[in-house]
Amino acid sequence: MDIPARIQAIKDADPNWRRDPRTLEIAKLAWGAECHVNNSGVFCPRQEEVVARCGKATATVGLCKVREHVWVFCTSIQTSNFGYSYAPSVWLAEPFESEDEARRAGIAELIERTERKGGLSHGERAEMEGLRKALRGMVSQPTLFG
Repeated sequence: MDIPARIQAIKDADPNWRRDPRTLEIAKLAWGAECHVNNSGVFCPRQEEVVARCGKATATVGLCKVREHVWVFCTSIQTSNFGYSYAPSVWLAEPFESEDEARRAGIAELIERTERKGGLSHGERAEMEGLRKALRGMVSQPTLFG
């Protein structure tokens, strides 16, 4: 059984999974977490990298090594008037085998989120387009080894 399926089974088995510290311990075991996991289930520490900038807008990917061959990511976007961020947790994260895979998944998520964001000013829309262009360039660039 894969990790997300195990986590879903934990949630399904206990309607109070968010409030019961025992379920958090079971979730940590499902992940085989060797990194720190706080009382809310957030993986710590994580390294954060600003992967794109345009004007005052920044796009960031955070990465955490849970254990050997298990990485998770989180993302954030900040503009002058808008922002979002979240932390990777045992309850919601998707596992990746390598740091590079997790980073690429984070960049793909940022591209998707910049495409969906509405209600922005003209300047913010331009900044989001600039972020998208930079992010798309990161995923379309050929590597030296591939």
